[in-house]
Amino acid sequence: MLSRANDPLREAQSLVDWWQLAGVEWDYSDAPNDWMADDPAPATPRPLARTDDGAPAVRPATAPAPVVAAPKVEIALPTDLEAFQRAWREGALGPDGGDGRHIGPRGQSGARVMVLADCPQRDDADTVLSGRSGLLLDNIARACGFSDDDVYRASFFPRLVLDAQAAVPHVAAWKRIAMHHIALAAPEMIVVAGEDTARALLGHDPSQNSPALHILNHGGRTFKTVVTRKLSLMLHRIAQEKSMAWQNWQLLLLE
Repeated sequence: MLSRANDPLREAQSLVDWWQLAGVEWDYSDAPNDWMADDPAPATPRPLARTDDGAPAVRPATAPAPVVAAPKVEIALPTDLEAFQRAWREGALGPDGGDGRHIGPRGQSGARVMVLADCPQRDDADTVLSGRSGLLLDNIARACGFSDDDVYRASFFPRLVLDAQAAVPHVAAWKRIAMHHIALAAPEMIVVAGEDTARALLGHDPSQNSPALHILNHGGRTFKTVVTRKLSLMLHRIAQEKSMAWQNWQLLLLE
């Protein structure tokens, strides 16, 4: 037998009394309900078909319609570097998940080294790597004996990436564009600046390992390639970061 201490009816009444003391006497719902409507008629089951001997026939299960993925539309890429750079600036190469305006690359075909960042920086002006990160790049390049015309400045994505998740669905398409870009620029060597760009192009991120020389194969050519951390990170990191970047650049000069 239930005692008064744990009587569920008394506890329920106590809860109702509490709400009434608080001034709440009715339970409301925003969803309209037609209380006067008749109940819907029960569905009449379809009679089973029968075989010649009178046994119920088994209806074959209806297979779900196959899901057909929308075909991928690949935009035809310009085969001329100048036309490619123009299409890049105009945003005509496809969606990218970035923000702001499209900031184009700078340089001439056949440059000694192509520097490929992940995306333009906040302070880049008309071309990629033209802000503070670009000044750091200029200093490194000059210290290695490269002139301004020796360096082709580019990025993997054409716009600033504020939301990495928004850019993820476009990585495969822009890898194709990046490889096409490399073929048009036709540099002697490549510097990949950033771990995300390294993963996209090389399939892994060696930027935090000891300096090492890599080979990127594309279009029947091989490009000596090194991977460094993002240039923007080196503006605020300890001297060890800059030292590793310097050692990577030095590997490009080895015959």
